[in-house]
Amino acid sequence: MRILRTALALGAFLGVGFAIAAPADGPREVEALERELVAAIGSGDLVTYDRIVADDYVAFEASGKTTPKKDIMESYRSGARHYTNLEIFDVEGRVFGETAVVTARTKGLRKEGDRDVPNRVRYIRVFARRDGHWRAVAQMASRIDD
Repeated sequence: MRILRTALALGAFLGVGFAIAAPADGPREVEALERELVAAIGSGDLVTYDRIVADDYVAFEASGKTTPKKDIMESYRSGARHYTNLEIFDVEGRVFGETAVVTARTKGLRKEGDRDVPNRVRYIRVFARRDGHWRAVAQMASRIDD
């Protein structure tokens, strides 16, 4: 019984140590999640997109338009919104408690009508930790010239 109590105490101690150390990995975690999200966008993987993006997500697009997740998902499903050759650069995450901000650049092509046009943006995406998982809740993008 004494060994069990010692093992439980050690486990609790290590658990506390891990919880304290975890925030240092937070920026890397949201950076990896951002890369996964951009890959899903580029490949049309709506299951992954839906898992990462919160239902109350809103995008403040480079065009100036504000678009909620439900409209974004519908535009992906219909083919009105589509990206190809999407690459991500300069990904940097910052964690502020239960909120994280990721800045990055992407380039590739986006569908505009029936043609593909260059799509180069710098953006900020905001994540919130909900039920132990990071969820994208907002994004604001600005077009850039390379």
